[in-house]
Amino acid sequence: MRLSDGEARGVVGDTYFTWSDLPAWAPAAAAAIVALIVGFCIARLRSSGRRIAPARPDATSSQVRDLQKTISRLESDNQALANLFQLLPEYTKKMSSRIARREIPMHVIRVVEQMFAPSQILIFLLEERLGKFALVQQLGLPPDFPKSFLVGPGEGRIGWAAQTGMAMDTDDFIREKRLAGANFEMPSHFPFRIELCAPMMHEDKVRGIISVGGITRHYKHEKAILGLIADQGSIALYNHDLFTKTQEMANCDGLTKLFNKRFFLERLSSVILEASKGHHPFSVFIFDLDNFKHYNDTQGHQAGDEVLRTTGELVRSALRPDDFAARYGGEEFIVLLGHAPKEGAMEQAERIRALVANHPFPNREAQPLRRVSLSGGVATYPDDGLAGADLIAAADAALYRAKRAGRDKVFASEPKYFSDETEDPVYNVQNG
Repeated sequence: MRLSDGEARGVVGDTYFTWSDLPAWAPAAAAAIVALIVGFCIARLRSSGRRIAPARPDATSSQVRDLQKTISRLESDNQALANLFQLLPEYTKKMSSRIARREIPMHVIRVVEQMFAPSQILIFLLEERLGKFALVQQLGLPPDFPKSFLVGPGEGRIGWAAQTGMAMDTDDFIREKRLAGANFEMPSHFPFRIELCAPMMHEDKVRGIISVGGITRHYKHEKAILGLIADQGSIALYNHDLFTKTQEMANCDGLTKLFNKRFFLERLSSVILEASKGHHPFSVFIFDLDNFKHYNDTQGHQAGDEVLRTTGELVRSALRPDDFAARYGGEEFIVLLGHAPKEGAMEQAERIRALVANHPFPNREAQPLRRVSLSGGVATYPDDGLAGADLIAAADAALYRAKRAGRDKVFASEPKYFSDETEDPVYNVQNG
């Protein structure tokens, strides 16, 4: 059958039909169905877009922040390594050389300050006689803070780090307090800011503690960095102690265990050279035991040797780290008081005099003064002399004045134009 141009046809089986044969409502129904499908699809797409679009910027922003944190941390770690590699060679070289014990904390503070830029640094060193750690160098404490401050093992954060022998930060202290019940409470006059501590430890012996507070440059491995600085400091302290012990064995008097005269004079020359460069004072204290010949004659030479040996022990117990003493000859002793002006030297000399006078020597009541005593003189560089011989002569002259004044006294050297002596002083008074 032929169809006109305006008609369409379909095939169902072998039967042809035209759209005009369909009911009148069929096209409208089909159009409605198509419209519903298209509308449903559009709605899904819009809904999906509303859910995904806002989430994508948030995820990207979070990733950017994480990436920025990572970059910042890497830059900080890189800066830490750069600073450490720059400072470590010179620091290691200095710590491995022969330096005075008092200089070691100064070099430690300098490196710690450059690495961490803290507001406070404390250096404690072990005082063997007391079994405690003494504050020997500091940065950031009030000017009126006591110069001699002691901390025992287990006392506060510093003492706890010394007791455990481990580098510790704030998180470690909090954990120790919670798990081990550690007590870090300190007196109200304890103005220390402690964020990081590291022991200066060598051969299982803690020789000192480094404490840092108010850190402005934090690093990922800051405990390890401070530990490395502390290890170099402990090696320097160990080398100093080892050298000192070896030196003592070669240069000590066998009876008193003090240095001998020869070594004292050599050391005095070195100290004068250092003092002339640094423009700092030091003092010489020379003394002998009063009426020592009388003690030897009445108690015997063996008892006299015991008095000399005990006097050596008493002198050693009173020495500070920068001091050293020698048996000058017979019953005469000499002490170099490092970095001590006249007033401080007199206080130290008086302390030694009192130690000897109050010691219960056997049969001391048989002595003319009813005790074993000493008379001494103090001279100070540069006021009383620029050469070793001049200082010793000035101190010896003051010793002679103490003898004439009744013994068991310590006198300071006086300039000649202040002296009222009419005759020349007589040195090396014999037999006490």
